[in-house]
Parts: sequence; structure tokens; C-alpha cells
Amino acid sequence: MNDKDYIRLIISDLHLGSFNSKEDSLCQMIDDVEFDELILAGDIIDFIKVPTFTKKTARFIKSIRDKGKPIIYVIGNHDINLTEFENETIGGIKFLSKYQFNYYGRTYRVMHGHQFDTGIVTWRFSMKIVSIFQDLLERWLRWDMASWLVRQKLKKRKLRRIWDILKWNKEADVFIMGHTHIPEAVIWIDENEKIKTYVNTGDWVEHQTYAIIKNGQIRLKKYAKKLDKQV
Repeated sequence: MNDKDYIRLIISDLHLGSFNSKEDSLCQMIDDVEFDELILAGDIIDFIKVPTFTKKTARFIKSIRDKGKPIIYVIGNHDINLTEFENETIGGIKFLSKYQFNYYGRTYRVMHGHQFDTGIVTWRFSMKIVSIFQDLLERWLRWDMASWLVRQKLKKRKLRRIWDILKWNKEADVFIMGHTHIPEAVIWIDENEKIKTYVNTGDWVEHQTYAIIKNGQIRLKKYAKKLDKQV
């Protein structure tokens, strides 16, 4: 299989086990979207909260395993306790903190994105306590508190944050991350006349978005359920 025929599907911030995770849509999306490699770009399982797993959680995990495709698991801050497995392959899943590959002569880099945070969000024990209370509030109020907090945090410095991240990843022609739950894409030409691309894959708590890499391009898409299928 050559580059042109190889399709990579990238999803992040599924937060499996959390109250707001869209596990039913995830199951259907995995069945609907064609891919040769699945890249899980962090915060897949919400270990940092008090996860409640369901039959839909199990069905999703079984679905990606049954596909028999390579699976890359880029570790995020909500599943950071998987760091001990970094650079190991377990059950066909390769665990990494950063995934980099060449495609159509361009360097692609995938990270979760929490590595670029500062302040209290980097204090693991404190964030564990905060996240437990957040989980209880979300279940009690039936509210997506996580997405609201991210929007408040990034409202005033969204563009500046993107340029800061790109400055730290100059080697990559295409930089892909999640973490902020905000699906977005930026394309520009740098000082060396090279085309650069930034893509945030969004989340499966609020937006249900994903990225597809095929035919030499990366596309950010929003998933919509097919009405003729039942979950």
C-alpha cells in the first residue's frame, strides 16, 4: 500500500467513562469511517475523574480492536497514568507521548497538547482532586463543565496560544493536537515559503469531530449519525 492509499483517522478527547462522552456516536463513527490506521490523540479514557463504563464503552473498544488496524495511543493528561506503558505495544496498541511520521514529503506530528499548559493544570495531584469534584458536578447538573472551562481559559489568548505551540514545533509541517476541545485548523506560509498546518481535532464531549489524513491532505470533519443505523 502506498502513501496515497493509506488513510489515518485521528480522534481525541473521547473522555470514555465521563458523563458527557458520546460513546454511542463513537461506535457508529468507527463503523462508518474508512481508515487504515487509528490515532487516539489523548484523553481517551477519563481516568482522572471517576469513570463509569457502560456496555457502549465496551462496544467501542471492541469495535476498534475488531478492525484489526494499527492503533496509536498518544497519552493525554486525563489518561496520564498510562505513561508507564510509553513506547510499548500492548494488545496491538502502541503507547506514545508523541507520534511523528512522514507523508507526501511532509512531517506530521501528533501530540495531545497538555504539554504546553502552565500553572495549576500541570499539578497532577491538585487536578485529580479538582476533576473528581468536576465529575460530580457534571453528573448532578447534567452539564458539560469541561468544555465551558476551556472556552473561558482560551477566550482571550486563543490565537497567541496557537502561535506559541507552533513555535515549539517548527520541525513539523503539520502539527495535530487535541486537549482544548475546540476543533480548528490554521494554514499559513512560513518565512521559508513552506506551507504549515495546525489542526485541533476537537472532542467527543461537545463537537464530535475528527481528522482524516488521505490523498496527501488532512481534513477536519464533524460526524453526523446516519439515520438508517441503530446503536
